[in-house]
Amino acid sequence: HRSLFMRLDAELLQHGFELVLLSGREKASTTGRVALKTTIVRNQFEFELDEWPVRSFMLRYQQGVARKILEMRPAIVVTMCHSGTLSEWQIVRLKKKFNFKLVAWQCGYEFNPGRLKNWILNRFIPHFDHHLAYHTNARQYAISHGARPDQVTVMHNTINEDLIKRMPKAEARQLLLQRHPEIGSRKILLFVGAVLAEKRIEVILGALDRLHRQDVVFVLVGDGDHLPVIKEACAGRPDVLLTGSIIEGVGPYFDAAEVYLLPGTGGLGINEAMAHCLPIIAGFADGSADDLVVDGENGYRLRDGTVEEMADRIAKILDHPEIAERMGKTSLEWITGKFAFKAFIDRIQSALLALA
Repeated sequence: HRSLFMRLDAELLQHGFELVLLSGREKASTTGRVALKTTIVRNQFEFELDEWPVRSFMLRYQQGVARKILEMRPAIVVTMCHSGTLSEWQIVRLKKKFNFKLVAWQCGYEFNPGRLKNWILNRFIPHFDHHLAYHTNARQYAISHGARPDQVTVMHNTINEDLIKRMPKAEARQLLLQRHPEIGSRKILLFVGAVLAEKRIEVILGALDRLHRQDVVFVLVGDGDHLPVIKEACAGRPDVLLTGSIIEGVGPYFDAAEVYLLPGTGGLGINEAMAHCLPIIAGFADGSADDLVVDGENGYRLRDGTVEEMADRIAKILDHPEIAERMGKTSLEWITGKFAFKAFIDRIQSALLALA
């Protein structure tokens, strides 16, 4: 979200507010989804993040964050709203003492739901004055744990689509063939993102086995903790190409593909694929797919999440190029319209200014 913070930094200043970004610092060995490594706003401070697995939970503590907030005495604090982050409970106590507004950057998703987690959330969520919800599912999540409907703004978390530069498909394919001649004339099924267990990449591999087509190749662009497992599962497979992490120059992979696949969690990969005019096949993702992907409109939703369902939806895209083209155009229309970056910024800024 570099573009988001940079834009907010400039626009909030025009309204007399100063943005301060407290950013995590990764360990050198971390792969996949990592913290920012550059300063992107005028006021930015880094902190260390400690993590301890406790059964199915992950407890976290952000060193120095509460102390920095105490030092600044801000009007508004926006946090990730993780009930398992001990420093967030410290911030709740600071709010009670210094009476600043506390806002949740609410993704509305739990990896380990259960009775104990619900009990904790029901006592945590009501401390927040407002929720900037990723999507409508996140809105319902906040309300179900004690937020009032008027305390939630659905911001439709997205990317800056203006930064996406598309190229003609033939040109993109030619560029990829120079890098990966083994693709040949095969149609590309694409995944781009952090390679984590919860992405459920194995569902795509199973679908390839079920389809047993010689005219497709699955291209996986990304790195992460689960990549060694995927590498082992793909050893010797001619229908899978693992490129590793690509940050700059990833656009042609989208432009050359037939469809973007996301059977597990995620979100912003869908937005980027939409900006590249692609149809989407997605599961629940982080809940955002319920807003971003409509069955038969700009792709297909996985309701069961099975290998068989994934294979069926891939076949529909590949065997009906006219439908796939229409779906891709709908994706582009939506990401530059109701899910556009400017609308995203406006919703966030309006909610924050209303609280001030």
